[in-house]
Amino acid sequence: MKRTFTMILSVFPLLWCTGAHASGFSVESGIQQEFWEDTRDSSGSQTLVPLRIEWSKGDATIGLLTGGVNASVDIPGDGDRSLTHTLDTKLNLSYVVQGRLPVDLLIGMDLNLPTGKTNLSAADLSLIRDPEIVTITTFGEGVNINPTLTFAKEWGPWSAGAGIGYNARRTYDVSAEAGLTDYDPGDILSLNALLQREFSRGYVGRIFGKFSRFGKDRLRGVDFFREGDYRMAGIGLSRSGAAWEADVNLRGAFRGKTEILSGGSLVTEPERSRGDEWSAEASVRHALRKDLSLSGSVRGLIISKNGYSEGASRHNGSREKIALSVGCDRRFANGMAAGVSLKGFLMTEEAQSVPQPREERTSRGIALAFRIGMN
Repeated sequence: MKRTFTMILSVFPLLWCTGAHASGFSVESGIQQEFWEDTRDSSGSQTLVPLRIEWSKGDATIGLLTGGVNASVDIPGDGDRSLTHTLDTKLNLSYVVQGRLPVDLLIGMDLNLPTGKTNLSAADLSLIRDPEIVTITTFGEGVNINPTLTFAKEWGPWSAGAGIGYNARRTYDVSAEAGLTDYDPGDILSLNALLQREFSRGYVGRIFGKFSRFGKDRLRGVDFFREGDYRMAGIGLSRSGAAWEADVNLRGAFRGKTEILSGGSLVTEPERSRGDEWSAEASVRHALRKDLSLSGSVRGLIISKNGYSEGASRHNGSREKIALSVGCDRRFANGMAAGVSLKGFLMTEEAQSVPQPREERTSRGIALAFRIGMN
């Protein structure tokens, strides 16, 4: 049951901490260096130093995730911009109830503590990049409180899980220079579900899904935007052996129509400004020895053009991306562990109109990461 419960939690994006059943203390840090550029002569980099600390006793776990970042961009016509700052601190509290009820439970509370950078200058807003290009896409937010509850049940070769989370996001200043003060990003209600079955020879098949409902974004107390509902569905297959582990996932994400400010009130847009997303990912890990393993993955992403016709003021074209990664991990007898990974991507994008106009371009990037930990 413990193995199945861990697998269920590991695919739930609601939950930051998936090791609530473990015991003891662990800490992990490292450094990741990213570079990217595109065919419009824009380029940039990020240097990320994360810090993760986790302490478990019995069924309770306390986790902390924070770090620092140096981000820079060079955009033709805007010049160079850079920022070095700590990031927000994520605090996770969780408690597992296992084997005492008809279903197992994981009760969680995720807190975002505003130790990062808000109230950027108008020019520094250009440092906020697409999540498909860089790892850090926001340098700071307000206080967020996100309680979560996950249920898990196993019967024979079958197991299932369901989770609910409500992220209450508080007000903060994005940029006083740009007039983005007292920004309330609105709350998020998220629902997750997973059904999986174990087969012979170490195979596990699964189907999973997620739904998110977004509250209204407010600026200085006035409603000005609401993101459309998010729906995701996927299937996956995993296999674990003595020396090999492999995993394949296919998923589609579909977003509803947004509500935009028009005539002093929010109205639903006539077409969807966000195209459908389709992604496929395959990963493999091979244990050369008990303490040494190699890993690799490939991910493909296709985002279709949105619902507006070409030439319309809110038309966005399609996007395709391919990403590759390889890594090596080593564990030591004293509880230390270290790893290194290399990632790269290539992405082509047609012209975009919203949320900001952007010409057709091709982007490419590379990231080298080193991590070290102890438990």
